[in-house]
Amino acid sequence: MAYGLCLGAVALAANTAYRLFSQQVSDYLRQRSTEAAEQLGELFLNLPQRTLWTAYALAPLAAGGLAWLLTERWVLGLTGAALGIVVPRVVIAQVKRAREQTFHAQLVDALLIMSSSLKAGLSMMQAFTVIAEEMPPPIAQEFGLILKQTRMGVGLEEAIGTLKRRMPSDDLMLFATAVLVSRETGGDVTHLFARLVETLRERKKLRERIKTLTFMARLQGAVMGALPILFGVSVSQMNREYFSFFLTDPTGRLLLVVVVVLQIVGGLLFLRFARSPL
Repeated sequence: MAYGLCLGAVALAANTAYRLFSQQVSDYLRQRSTEAAEQLGELFLNLPQRTLWTAYALAPLAAGGLAWLLTERWVLGLTGAALGIVVPRVVIAQVKRAREQTFHAQLVDALLIMSSSLKAGLSMMQAFTVIAEEMPPPIAQEFGLILKQTRMGVGLEEAIGTLKRRMPSDDLMLFATAVLVSRETGGDVTHLFARLVETLRERKKLRERIKTLTFMARLQGAVMGALPILFGVSVSQMNREYFSFFLTDPTGRLLLVVVVVLQIVGGLLFLRFARSPL
C-alpha cells in the first residue's frame, strides 16, 4: 500500500513538473516566434508565426542531434542544442544586415534619380514616388513606406526619422539632413544632391580601399582564431586521453572555460578593431 502511494506521488509530481516545463517551453516559443514575426514584418517578410514557432522548436534539436552524431559526446550535444537556441536570432540578424547593406548600396542611385527628377520639375514627394516605383527593393519599399506615412498625415520629418531608425548609417544621415534642411531653407536642391552623391561615392571608394588594405590582417586574425579550435578537435580525434583531462578533471574544466572565454573576448576585440570607421 505504501509502495503504491509513493509511486503515485512520484508519478503525480513528475506529471506536474512535465506540465509546468512544457508550458514554459510553449510560452517561450510563442514569445520568440511573435518577436521574430514582428522583426521580419519590419523587413517586409511576412512569414506565418506557426512556421517561426516550428523553426525555434526544431533548431536546438537539430543542432544538438548533429553535434552528438558527429562527436558521440552528450556534452557537446547539449552544447550544440544550446547554440541552436540562438540560431534563428542569428539568421534574422543576418537577413536584416544584408537588407541594410543592399539599401545603402542603392542609396547613391536613388539620389541620382531624385536629382534628375527635381531637375525635370518634380517635387520632392514626386521624386520619392519615382524611387518607389522604379527602383528594386529594399529601397523602393522604404521610400514607399515614407509615402504611405505622409499620406496618412505623418510629417515628412517624422517619416524620415523612422527611416533613419530602420536603416541607420552615416550616409542616410547626410541624406536626411540634406532633405530636411532644403525644405526649411530652400536653395538649389539639385546642386545639393549632386554634391551629396559625390561625397557618398568618395566615402564608398575610401571604405573599399580600407577593406583592401586590411584584408590580410583580417585573414590572419580569422586563421589565428580558428587554430585553437582546429588543434583541440584534432587532438581529441587522434587521442581522446590527451583531451579527456579538460572534461574530467576540475582543473581541466576550469582551464577549458577560461580558454573559451578568452577566445571569445579576443574574437570580439578583433572584430571591434577591424571594423571600418566609415
